Amino acid sequence: MFPTIGDVHLAPFTDEQLYMEQFTKANFWYQPSFHGVDLSACGGQQWMSISAPIVDTFDIRILMAKSVKYTVNFLEAKEEDLYRIEIPFKFHMMHSGLVHGLAFWFDVAFVGSSMTVWLSTAPTEPLTHWYQVRCLLQSPLFTKAGDTLSGTAVLMANKRQSYDISIVAQVDQTGSKSSNLLDLKNPFFRYTGTTPNPPPGSHYTSPSENMWNTGAYSMGQGMAVSGMPAAYDLSTVIGSGPSVSHNNLIPLGTNRTPPDFSTSNGTYSGAEHASPVSTVHTGRVSSYSHCAHMLGDVV
Repeated sequence: MFPTIGDVHLAPFTDEQLYMEQFTKANFWYQPSFHGVDLSACGGQQWMSISAPIVDTFDIRILMAKSVKYTVNFLEAKEEDLYRIEIPFKFHMMHSGLVHGLAFWFDVAFVGSSMTVWLSTAPTEPLTHWYQVRCLLQSPLFTKAGDTLSGTAVLMANKRQSYDISIVAQVDQTGSKSSNLLDLKNPFFRYTGTTPNPPPGSHYTSPSENMWNTGAYSMGQGMAVSGMPAAYDLSTVIGSGPSVSHNNLIPLGTNRTPPDFSTSNGTYSGAEHASPVSTVHTGRVSSYSHCAHMLGDVV
């Protein structure tokens, strides 16, 4: 039987950015007047973003406790055993902070006659097309290092060849509780193909100091740090001479002050004092005073 054994792992995680992304989407449905339409009448729609499992990958440092493992032996398990999978958990928190949800991944073993081969979708392993799955809680739970977070994750098979996931979690020391019901058939695919960022507070040296100490920096050449482009030479951006088609600089008047664009009798007073060489286009000089008079005619 391949795979022979399957291990489902789950662990609490903290990710303020992810939670705020989804919570902001949910808040959309609370608007009493969206172009004159009261969206709050949509009722339960506001929690659709929170009830969608997030398919992506993450930095393992967002995990706040060692994962809990639930094992299925496919040599012995019956089909009906997979209709309802209840996973009790009790996490011993290693870090203080907000628990925003539970992260899920799986490892499977292919037990052969001469060797056993493991396939892992853990966040520490090379990425697979399964990625990892994160399930948010409706309300984050604050825990301190040393606290215990207990509860259950129940996977109920549905008629859409998938599972509904019910999560209930409680901080034993404070009694704070949160839950959520998620639809595994309708996940939110958030993966970008880029390396996930570490959580805030993961650096043990000053990132700013490292930027200057490890990057080649000089006032004349600019810097290039971790893919950051060298500082722009403004002369290459603004340019000069007949090859420049236009720029967006507002010219100064003859008295070195910006022109007065207030309207007066259909024209712009003071615009005639603007520099006549503000815009050069194919060898022809077009002054701002000419443009100002054209705008005055429109007004």
